[in-house]
Amino acid sequence: MSVAGWLTEPLAYPFMQRACAATLAVGVAAPVAGVWATTRRLVYLTDAMSHAILAGVAAAALLGASLLVGGLVAAMAMALLVAVLVIHVRLSEDSAIGVAGQCLFALGIIGVSQSADPRALTHVLFGNPLTVTTADVIAELVVAGLVVLAVATSLPLLVATTFDAAHARTLGIRTGLVDTAVIVALGLVVVISLTTVGVLMALTLCIAPAAAARLLSLRIRRVLFLAAGLGVAAGLVGLMVSYHLGLPAGPTVGVLAATEVALAALVRSVGTRIRHTGRVSPANGRPGRSTL
Repeated sequence: MSVAGWLTEPLAYPFMQRACAATLAVGVAAPVAGVWATTRRLVYLTDAMSHAILAGVAAAALLGASLLVGGLVAAMAMALLVAVLVIHVRLSEDSAIGVAGQCLFALGIIGVSQSADPRALTHVLFGNPLTVTTADVIAELVVAGLVVLAVATSLPLLVATTFDAAHARTLGIRTGLVDTAVIVALGLVVVISLTTVGVLMALTLCIAPAAAARLLSLRIRRVLFLAAGLGVAAGLVGLMVSYHLGLPAGPTVGVLAATEVALAALVRSVGTRIRHTGRVSPANGRPGRSTL
């Protein structure tokens, strides 16, 4: 089978078309939010969020409501609880995230234990983009669009509060509200990952493409575009690989996203050596040109 046929054959099926659209939404939104999670050192928060959402999903399953809505409610509860503990109670960020995340995770485990069929929630943990409905795709595209739009419109504010928070506060910027907005964005990203890569793989898709992009560039705008591109590549290629090889989609996407970090590190290492060789000529110690 040709490469073109390998890529286009799955798209003949409507369920794969929906899966690709949903994966595209997650592949863009997750790394864009993940850039700020890595830069602001909120990786632990993203991990805790992915576990805390289980409480909302379990409650929705017991009530017969939408799992996406249940996950969204849990994510917002997590974000607000962390914000209250940090801003008003003055707990450290790690302590607040740990308390809120583990509390909601414990409630989720209790809810799953009360479910008539706990196995029905496994696709929430590990993802299954092949089962997404048109309504799911629309919801995920809308949420992803909101996350990207919010980052694009508030980029100067995010940069100011991320790289010089003390100066931002002297300018009257309420850094606590910006932190809360970032937490909410991360929660939304994890929620839209429910039916695609699953909540357990959402952390990888948030962090790995963002980390790879930061290895390739220091300019924040370029990092955002690179992270989104790498996220889409990991998502869509992982989906195709899982289709042809019969592998679970979520973990396949996660492995490819992690592989991108290794490749980015290799590219950076090679680029550093080339620049070093170009600056100094081994023969005479004077500036020389690269042979490439």
